[in-house]
Amino acid sequence: MLTDALFHALFDIPLPRILLSANGPNFKIICDNDAFKDFSNSSVSSGKSVWEVFNSGNVGDESLTLFKNILIQSVENKQKSFIADFKYQASAVEKPESYWKLEIMPVKSNDDKFQYILVTIIGQSDKKKEDTRQYPELSSIISHLPIGLCILSGKEMILEVVNNGMLNLWDRNDSILGLPLLEFMPEITDQIFPKLLQQVYASGIPFSNKGAAVELMVGGRLQTVYMDFSYTPLQDEKGVTNRILVMADDVTDRILGMRREQQLTEELKSINEILAASNLELTENESRFRFLLNALPQQVWTANSAGLLDYVNQVVCNDFGLDVEVVIGHGWQEFVHPDDLEEALARWTIALETGCEYLTEFRLQLSDGKYKWFLARAVPLIENDKILLWIGTNTNIDLQKSNEQRKDEFISIASHELKTPLTSIKAFNQLIQRKNSEHTLDGFILKSAQNITRLERLIKDLLDVTKINAGQITYEMESFDFKKMLAESIESVQLTAPEHDIILESAVDVIYLGDQYRLEQVVHNILTNAVKYSPNGKRIIVKSVIEQERVIVSFQDFGIGIAEKDRKRLFERYYRVEENIMQFEGLGLGLFISSEILKRHKGNFWIESEPGKGSTFYFRLPLYN
Repeated sequence: MLTDALFHALFDIPLPRILLSANGPNFKIICDNDAFKDFSNSSVSSGKSVWEVFNSGNVGDESLTLFKNILIQSVENKQKSFIADFKYQASAVEKPESYWKLEIMPVKSNDDKFQYILVTIIGQSDKKKEDTRQYPELSSIISHLPIGLCILSGKEMILEVVNNGMLNLWDRNDSILGLPLLEFMPEITDQIFPKLLQQVYASGIPFSNKGAAVELMVGGRLQTVYMDFSYTPLQDEKGVTNRILVMADDVTDRILGMRREQQLTEELKSINEILAASNLELTENESRFRFLLNALPQQVWTANSAGLLDYVNQVVCNDFGLDVEVVIGHGWQEFVHPDDLEEALARWTIALETGCEYLTEFRLQLSDGKYKWFLARAVPLIENDKILLWIGTNTNIDLQKSNEQRKDEFISIASHELKTPLTSIKAFNQLIQRKNSEHTLDGFILKSAQNITRLERLIKDLLDVTKINAGQITYEMESFDFKKMLAESIESVQLTAPEHDIILESAVDVIYLGDQYRLEQVVHNILTNAVKYSPNGKRIIVKSVIEQERVIVSFQDFGIGIAEKDRKRLFERYYRVEENIMQFEGLGLGLFISSEILKRHKGNFWIESEPGKGSTFYFRLPLYN
């Protein structure tokens, strides 16, 4: 092969190339082209070990280790590999530091065995990309995120950063770092995702999708995985897209669960139709009838004409952890929640007397000792105007009930919070109508206006949550005076809280790029909370500092404080501290909305608090996002 004219025609290209022996660990240089001699500033390389040309004197320590590992892996895996940023300094190069792109490809000899490795210097990188190794705290955050995250660089989609969540989702390990996407995941080549990535890279427009099906090689075989994912373009200092942030969440269980639920519903509907059309036949063939009921994926039972339980299917036995005979011996009364039993028995009695459908909801105690909500339904099998038996089902509706309860709780809270300012406005307007003195009206008008402002704030919070859930909340990113924004926000809240002294103890003078209105909303939410929950503490201290290219703002109050068990949940939607619900108004939305705004600015929240002594709320924003 080495004397082949075609080989030399391909080898002697303007790009620096060397051909190595595949025998490690020395990897001797078989031959090199003129471009490589110029590149390495060496006149003779053939016969040398590659480590005589590339060594600690001219190659960065990390690059040297990576190069050694890639050569060994290429021989073992017989696959082409890439190094995106190879730090190499030859004396012929004027720049103090140079980074190069390398292609490492195993080559077969004439006997069809891999005996060589072809190394090509593809080109020089503009600069070493900053990765998460330069920011240990960022690496820690990314690695512990519960969803998959990675950054793909350039049109080749080189894997630059990846966390454990994404590696687990892909069923890969971190050896794929530095490789093009389609090289370590060839199974997606003909799927839509590479095309979507290129569209985002070219247009700079983000893309996201929910429940998308993707074929991945997992556990050595191709499997269908469902994902919620997003592609977010990242720009360089010139505003040109050069990387894509990929976030993905495995929702396979949810999608398959929804499909199974739909399938079960359709199966149940189909089975009910079959049962209705085949009542007489099922009565004559009891064995077949029992088998069919036992195959259903929900609780199924039958009772005789007098209403006594005489059969339950295997699902019932599994749910209660008891044999058929034991369940029948106990009857439903043994498992129904005491608070639901009277209503259930009353409806069952009416159904037995009238022959009408039996329909009720009750809680059943399952084998783990917990109660779950079920919808019970039973119809009589009638022949010659005589009830032969009752066929019933119990359908688990516990999730639906929980959702309804949460919705009812929210509606109750929202109704109460909206009703309070409306009632006050109505009362003040009635007083205004009765009073004729101009000066007397001033106070009523002011109070009415304050309650209108409260009402507007409640409605605005509800609208913001709706927009956040729909992904429709917009941000206007512009440069503004951060110190001025903080001072004006404090002044605005101070006007509505004259009994408190809000002190801006220190403020950094910095121009910040972000949505000023939304960040004012964050400051306003924290300050109004500090006022609300410190009725006896009359001071609120606000500070801002810069640490590690981040603005950190703190808000210290001397109020009731927050227990540790509640601090972790304060930023959840609708969450309110149970002990304070009746004492302090609110929907539990302000901190949730604030946390979402900070996330959009790549910032975060945390709280320090001691019950009875007060709380300090912090938020942190990167100066360059």
